Amino acid sequence: MPFAQVKTASGNIKFHYIVSTPKADCAEEIDPNLPVVLWFHSLAFPHVFHSQFADPLLRKFNLVVFDLRSHGETQGEDLPEGYSIKNAADDALALMDTLQVPPCHFVAMDFGSPIALQIAVSHPHRVLSFFIMSQTCLEEPPAVREGHQQVYDSWSASFPGPDEVDKERMLETSYGFAQFMFSNNMTSLAQAMFNLTFLMGQKHWGYHGQNNYRIATIEFLLNRKAQPRTALSCLQCPVKLVYGTEDVAYPQKYTEDFLRDLEHAGVTTSLHVVPGAPHFVGVDYAHQVNHVLHDFIMHNENRKPPPVSSIVLSPWHEALQAVGWDPEGAHDSDSDDFVVTYPSRPH
Repeated sequence: MPFAQVKTASGNIKFHYIVSTPKADCAEEIDPNLPVVLWFHSLAFPHVFHSQFADPLLRKFNLVVFDLRSHGETQGEDLPEGYSIKNAADDALALMDTLQVPPCHFVAMDFGSPIALQIAVSHPHRVLSFFIMSQTCLEEPPAVREGHQQVYDSWSASFPGPDEVDKERMLETSYGFAQFMFSNNMTSLAQAMFNLTFLMGQKHWGYHGQNNYRIATIEFLLNRKAQPRTALSCLQCPVKLVYGTEDVAYPQKYTEDFLRDLEHAGVTTSLHVVPGAPHFVGVDYAHQVNHVLHDFIMHNENRKPPPVSSIVLSPWHEALQAVGWDPEGAHDSDSDDFVVTYPSRPH
């Protein structure tokens, strides 16, 4: 399991990262002969790109993903008060320098999108193209702010003491997350992703991690501001936005507003709408997203890597199976089957 130690103004961090190549699900290093795609994950789900990393169409590239601070397997000092998008971007840049990531294609979803955008406007030469699923680069709408607060309050109340867990409150939190991320249509894959996130949440944001939870979620989300037009005008790469019409939190207008902001700043941009898809548009609707992403990268890449001929698996394949994923039932939606499980932590 690869880690990279970095030090930034906001602390010491031991970043967990993964490199997937055509020949290896978890490679030791980037293949210098292939384009690089750097991924910025969503809130609480470092494994949200499973359906992309398992696709041979995208595995022709170097796929590099890392766990943001207070997420996944990344370790380090507690988040400082006031930890911001700029701090998170500086942390990511330090990791990119450590791994010697060349100018590359950015893919971001949800929570990761404003972090990636900050890098793209402050270091535009490092980004060749920018693909954003379910962007959250604008300020949170009032209804979403209220929803985040409710989930935060419910999760915090789930840990009344160092050795206590209020499972009823945790179930309430879980339903809130399921509605937000998957519109309560929980396929086998969505349920397994939730189970894995549940384990990570207890690790990072349990009783002793409540400050990190507050800073990494409620304050990070609610203090976010939209980038001004002057900053957006610094972008030197094209931007593709993807939105799912069954996103229960963010209306389509929210993404269309960001689209117009980019256009007014002179950025080459476009929007791809996926009918019926929830906020986590790339999970169970990967068959409608991956080819759009592939074509976007190829359109903005001089090198033309050959197709992948071997079988590939995502780096999270075994971990998701260990918490209940049935690959054969990955697209069988049944919202009535949603449950909160307390599985043993997979190795």
